Amino acid sequence: MIWLGIRDMINDFRKKKLKLRPVTYLSGAQGSACDVPYGYIWSSHLVPKPKDWGPRVDVVGFCFLNLASNYVPPKPLQDWLEAGKKPIYIGFGSLPVQEPEKMTQIIVEALETTGNRGIINKGWGGLGNMAEPKDFVYLLDNCPHDWLFLQCMAVSQYRFRVHHGGAGTTAAGLKAACPTTIVRFFGDQPFWGERVHARRVGPAPLSVDQFSLQKLINAINFMLDPKVKERAVELAEAMQAEDGVTGAVKAFFKQLPRNKTQPDQSPLPSGFLEPCLSTVKKCFGCS
Repeated sequence: MIWLGIRDMINDFRKKKLKLRPVTYLSGAQGSACDVPYGYIWSSHLVPKPKDWGPRVDVVGFCFLNLASNYVPPKPLQDWLEAGKKPIYIGFGSLPVQEPEKMTQIIVEALETTGNRGIINKGWGGLGNMAEPKDFVYLLDNCPHDWLFLQCMAVSQYRFRVHHGGAGTTAAGLKAACPTTIVRFFGDQPFWGERVHARRVGPAPLSVDQFSLQKLINAINFMLDPKVKERAVELAEAMQAEDGVTGAVKAFFKQLPRNKTQPDQSPLPSGFLEPCLSTVKKCFGCS
């Protein structure tokens, strides 16, 4: 399913950047061969590499776009953030919500009951329709996560996030040391939810079909525990030492097959990887 969704982007990259032929419609199935090396772009501090995966599989770290450096927030958002304590971020990205008005009401009531401010990302699901505006709720259209999640985090104030558990959203929040509640919809989201819970930086993931006021209140209270915040900070500090882009490029070159007719190949010259790293980092928006 993933191959069918991304094959156009892969082929565009192959043709324009690598000068290779396109991969055919069905040949993505060849990627299941046991001798094909894999690089997983996630943090080993969140999902350690299993011992039985062997040397053909690398876990290289998360890759981030670093959009925050070029982002200027609108004045209403900046003023609202400065007007009170750190908020909770709640949003489900592009995922459809069956009853957005009911879910919005639950979110607002949970914020009010627990005495928290909240940013509701309206996304594509239609969240944010309220009978009357609330001063403790800010409705957000779009904003780079790496900037926003830092506004929702402070060591002395225990703010956190509630979201759908996509890989990128999960990574950005954990990098910002935010305790996390994942409301899972489908796909890989239950996996990330279980990993967050296993690291004890969030409660057990909630199912969107069983989303309720009491469960959201319980999740918020779980994340208010100072020990949860301490663990989130520890995980974020460990992740800061990782560079997923550099790790991915190094893993790629490490897995390249050597020419068997020349067993005594010389090591790569010093600085050989620098142009490759520079190109890949530009693709990811890294400085």
